[in-house]
Amino acid sequence: MKRRFLPVLVLALLFPSFLFAQGGKEAGSVPASQKDVTVSIMSTWSGDSPGSVIFRNKLSEIDAADNGIKVDQEMIGDETSYYNKLRTRFATGEFPNIFEDFGGARSYDYVKSGVLVDLRPYLDADPQWANDFMNVIEDWEYSDYPGSVYGVPTAFYVVGIFYNKAIFAKLGLEPPKTIEEFTAVCDKLLAAGYIPMPLGEKDSYRAGHLLNNLVLKAYGSEAVTALGNRTLAYDDPKMIRLYKMISDFNKKGYFGPNAINKDNSMARTDFHAGKSAMQFDGTWYLGTAAKCAIADDMGFIPFPTIDPAFAGSWQGGNNGGLSVVNTGDKQAIDKAVQVVKALTNSEFAKAQQAVNGGGIYPVKFTSDTSKVSAISIEVSKALDTSKEFRTDIQNYDINTKMLETVRMALQGLFVGKTPEQCAQEIMTVVNAGN
Repeated sequence: MKRRFLPVLVLALLFPSFLFAQGGKEAGSVPASQKDVTVSIMSTWSGDSPGSVIFRNKLSEIDAADNGIKVDQEMIGDETSYYNKLRTRFATGEFPNIFEDFGGARSYDYVKSGVLVDLRPYLDADPQWANDFMNVIEDWEYSDYPGSVYGVPTAFYVVGIFYNKAIFAKLGLEPPKTIEEFTAVCDKLLAAGYIPMPLGEKDSYRAGHLLNNLVLKAYGSEAVTALGNRTLAYDDPKMIRLYKMISDFNKKGYFGPNAINKDNSMARTDFHAGKSAMQFDGTWYLGTAAKCAIADDMGFIPFPTIDPAFAGSWQGGNNGGLSVVNTGDKQAIDKAVQVVKALTNSEFAKAQQAVNGGGIYPVKFTSDTSKVSAISIEVSKALDTSKEFRTDIQNYDINTKMLETVRMALQGLFVGKTPEQCAQEIMTVVNAGN
């Protein structure tokens, strides 16, 4: 009994309005006389991309079925707005039953607070569901809580560079394999009147992803661990070298004019219109890429190597998943898990592949090759060079606030701050222990 009710007591202490929510007026608690249990879900699946649409349609299908579940969807596409709203909802006790997150350091505070349901008993009770997952559930496992699992993945990804083969052929360019070749290609593209690779830094995660790739290609996954445990400092010359690379690329115009004023959607628009030659992006882009105007001319390459020893180090892995909130209401929790299963099983992943025209997924299934796009095939071939994957490097950090800290500091490089100032801004948070 103590194990069951402890999370409720913790929530009541953390969020006073939690007790009010238990009275049945907030999402996740319904009168016993009501036939359907309301399961609220918060995620970033807004917009009209094929990947987002199929998730919303699946939730609508669950809502319409005779299963005792009423689904309440709240979709917020902008990542910063989404996390701000999520934190607000938890702080006020208006928590969802299910929410999207990335595990690792980002979810650890919720785990420590007893907010999340341990999904291990549900996975053990359904071996088919459990065994279909690839080895990315580990992002929701924590050494402080051995044997427990506090979320499951909905997406798997890698990041690389999509490029316009027609533009490259017109200018006699070869796709760059090294960072030196990358700069030479960008210089030639600029001279020919093209934006080499618009970044869309209005979305702060863009420079964050760029730094991830620079770290991995320069120093490998050991540097990710070292940054996380503080044996490598964010103001170390090795890191300042990479901030300077980002700053220099921006000043040269590789990311387009006023990169800070364009988001990634605008960057993609430039790429699709033939104004730019390369699009730095993740495989969540595959569905849109396969249906865009230049799909037949699109290729894909790994991010260029800085140190040849780390050519096989890629940004990739879990690209989001779902956790269930421990409301103390067993019926609501069971129904929430039922929804999570429907969104993470192999059957649904296969349906996603069909609408996206390919892609990479966190569960195992037999692909329908007739529905896989040419660009997805190129990504799969490029993956043959991969040896190790790491997601956002701050996901491995001892400080759960580092992701936002680093991204905000990197944005300063696009408004005149120096690499040294960027490093100092990060280290201020590190040294404060916040």
